[in-house]
Amino acid sequence: MIIKFGVKNFFCFREWMEIDFSTQTKGIYANSLCLKGANSSGKTNAIKSLAFLFQFCTSSFNRQPDDEVMFETFFNNRNPSEYFIDFKVNSIEYSYEVVLTKEKVIKEDIYRKDKRKTLVFSRVENNIEKNNLYSISQQFPLRSNASIISMAKQYELKEMSDIYHFFENIIYNVNYFGFVQRNISSSKLASMYQDNIKMLDFVKKQLEKFDTGIVGIRIDSYVNDKNETVYYPMFKQKTNLVDDSELRFEFQSSGTKSLYRDLYYYFITLNNGGILCLDEFDINLHPDILPPLIQLFDENTNNKNAQLIFSTHNTDIIDMMGKYRTYLFNKENGESYCYRLDELSENIIRNDRSIIPLYKAGKLGGVPKI
Repeated sequence: MIIKFGVKNFFCFREWMEIDFSTQTKGIYANSLCLKGANSSGKTNAIKSLAFLFQFCTSSFNRQPDDEVMFETFFNNRNPSEYFIDFKVNSIEYSYEVVLTKEKVIKEDIYRKDKRKTLVFSRVENNIEKNNLYSISQQFPLRSNASIISMAKQYELKEMSDIYHFFENIIYNVNYFGFVQRNISSSKLASMYQDNIKMLDFVKKQLEKFDTGIVGIRIDSYVNDKNETVYYPMFKQKTNLVDDSELRFEFQSSGTKSLYRDLYYYFITLNNGGILCLDEFDINLHPDILPPLIQLFDENTNNKNAQLIFSTHNTDIIDMMGKYRTYLFNKENGESYCYRLDELSENIIRNDRSIIPLYKAGKLGGVPKI
């Protein structure tokens, strides 16, 4: 579970950008957060910063030793970038901090919090400065462009496995260039649904709830000319015919296609207690569908404390999310910044009034200047 994360000198963020999951109740953290703002205000880059941490902490060791680290500084300046993330794994709180350039790690620290926050591992460039927890000797072969967490996985250091799996359980739909549709091949996805009845039932239940015509999904298959088994879904449709008719995936609406693909990631995240980071999560979806998708992460249906962080241009969702779960993004002179709604004056946002009129009137920020 994420507690807080932040980044400095990363794409459009020159100064610190911080996202805090804490709520008005101490020790309780939000299971969902909404990012709103005008086009090009920084929402995608905020999600991209989490995607970067995932990639750096899980797969940076897989790159060539002389490869650059894949990120951009604010307008390509030469200053180092800084990142931090506070998170909880198995009731233990950790903090991970890293300072780096495209060429090398300058400093990398891991803290653990029991009664107090304690530095348990510290690295300065390719030298280990402090190591109170992990079975790493001074001879451990550090790489300038790789995280110690990624390297620990390669060398099977069990003490760091929980931290590695935390980053491994972050799912996102952005890359270095921005939003990208995560596409598992249709046959592979259908095969996974076929092999996991619980997953298929979850997808059926959600689609039957949101689609006006679907009353079931059946996975079928055939063998192609390469002797490969190809799987595909058949969607049972409610009709006036004696028998329910079926339609293939290709003939479904754009919204149904999106949900059929994306519900796989919802299921995996909820089942593993991971983090789902979705830029423009409402593409092709009716606004009324958004609240039930977010409610999947409510406490009564989310016993593994999975989290959802999403950006959207839908305004109606603000009142549902409220001031503790909504961040607004703005940009001035090419530099983005954000704030949570509860950081604004209590005279502006009151608990007994809708937030939507204030937002639409431009009194809160986070809207295009037209």
